[in-house]
Amino acid sequence: MRRTASVAATVALALAAGPATARPYDVVRYGGALTGAGLVADDGPHGRHGTVLTSGGGQVVSLPAGDGRFLRFPAGNCSAAPCPQAVVRPADSGALAPKGGTGRFSFGADVRLTAQPPAEAGMNVWQFGPAGPGHAQWKLQVDGGRPSCRWSDGTGVVLLAAGTYRMTVGRWHRVRCARLSRTLFRIRVLNPATGEAIAPPAHAVAALGAIRPTGTALIGGKRVSAEQHDGQTDQFHGDLDEVFFARG
Repeated sequence: MRRTASVAATVALALAAGPATARPYDVVRYGGALTGAGLVADDGPHGRHGTVLTSGGGQVVSLPAGDGRFLRFPAGNCSAAPCPQAVVRPADSGALAPKGGTGRFSFGADVRLTAQPPAEAGMNVWQFGPAGPGHAQWKLQVDGGRPSCRWSDGTGVVLLAAGTYRMTVGRWHRVRCARLSRTLFRIRVLNPATGEAIAPPAHAVAALGAIRPTGTALIGGKRVSAEQHDGQTDQFHGDLDEVFFARG
């Protein structure tokens, strides 16, 4: 979804944060449109549309805003199953691994909370690979309204939060996670309309090895299950836009 910005800010966004149209190195980019048949449209060049998976009456809805659209996930929070759940599963998860496992890559989304986040459950925005020893993973989460990025090679882990910043309900935040080199990691939280920082960028230095996640990449939670509640599924509640993974 495009948002109003000055000419100068628009140029800055195109260079630094990325426009709504895909850049050459985008692997996937979901801008909020549905193609029908329960698919979220991939705006990137590869057509890796995302399949919507639901349980408990949950759904992903495409809503208009400005000259674009965004995705709305189930509202509220649920502490006892069955719960309204919905996630998006991109096609060809294997393509969402860093080249060789050690190359530079970035991922992120525009995120808006529509209510105060639950204190007792996590909220996963975008992830590939499960957590735990022996599992490689990259992940963006907003647990308790605090944006953070996680990377793991299966042995070492980097968990990097945007300082003490907590997201303001009703405000769009552009969260960007990046592995800048084999040893340098970064999180940024920006204003999507201007490209300006909402919180200072944070960095971490760690000697992680190859990051080669396995399994299925997911947007909006780590699974759907009629027998599990939010504390077990990390269901995201709110709005998402410009969800992407890119190499380079």
